[in-house]
Amino acid sequence: MTIKEIAEALNISISTVSKALNDATDIAEETKMTVRKYAESIGYPMKSKIKESHRICVMYERVHSDIRNHVFTPIVSAFTDVAVSNGYEVIIDTVSSKPDGFVLDDYLRQNNFCAAFIMGMNFKSHIYRQLRNTSVPLVLLDNRVSNCQLISSVSSENAAAIMMAMRHLQKKGHTKIGFLMGEKFSLVSAERLAGYILGLAQAGLDFKNEYVYYGDFTREAGEQAAKFFCETNVSAVISCSDMMAIGLIDGLSAAGKKVPDDISVCGFDDLSILKFTPYNLTTMKQDYAQLGESAFRQIREMLDGRISQNVYLPCQLIERGSIKQLT
Repeated sequence: MTIKEIAEALNISISTVSKALNDATDIAEETKMTVRKYAESIGYPMKSKIKESHRICVMYERVHSDIRNHVFTPIVSAFTDVAVSNGYEVIIDTVSSKPDGFVLDDYLRQNNFCAAFIMGMNFKSHIYRQLRNTSVPLVLLDNRVSNCQLISSVSSENAAAIMMAMRHLQKKGHTKIGFLMGEKFSLVSAERLAGYILGLAQAGLDFKNEYVYYGDFTREAGEQAAKFFCETNVSAVISCSDMMAIGLIDGLSAAGKKVPDDISVCGFDDLSILKFTPYNLTTMKQDYAQLGESAFRQIREMLDGRISQNVYLPCQLIERGSIKQLT
């Protein structure tokens, strides 16, 4: 039995059922009691049972394997380590494995999860539209939902990090700086683009749409972007991810352009695979361990009845050899 089926059986809205099961204060007590009694009679898991559970779901939206393996894996590893050390069981699942009509809150309650950590979601995801109906604590990576007591978030300081990269390039003499954006419909891409625009404004430089290429965080997008930037006069490009930066460098090399002699490149992430590649990429380092550990702390705090929070972690500039000093 799902929340939708309960709503149909009682001839009330899905949101009213969700609020009743979550003991919300903005519906009538009589309605709340009717819903809760019916849910108990059919064996639907109630809030008290959920809270006593020590099972946490890590839920992936559909994401490219490069992102999942190189970005999400170290975050999930850190999250799992701290969760297990605190007596919690962590189950990893994907939205792509679910049938049409999948309802997140029903899935979490019926499988007795006390909370979930959700990754890889963009604004077009049907999961994103369901978040406000949650009856268990959620922590989102690189996404936020305002005014919801059961939804916290963790992310890097994306805009600030790009602004730092912009200042670094400007100190190296670069004023014609391109930007390789990530997926269009993701908050993290929007924040990093905002950092690029703010960095230009701080330096008194004009924003030029012809300096911006819209990618999707993949290596292939970086390779395609190389053709675009070769037709501009940019002296440097900031990429929204290291994987795109790697693809960009490969694409530039195929076009006869050298990095950093012809075009400088700055990435974002500081992926562990960079240690085993010749790219020598200057990048903005995310603290994956802290992202994972902070996500678990937010879950624990919400389970203890504390207010939800949006947590931002600073990035660090890792300077290597992919940026040229201009005369």
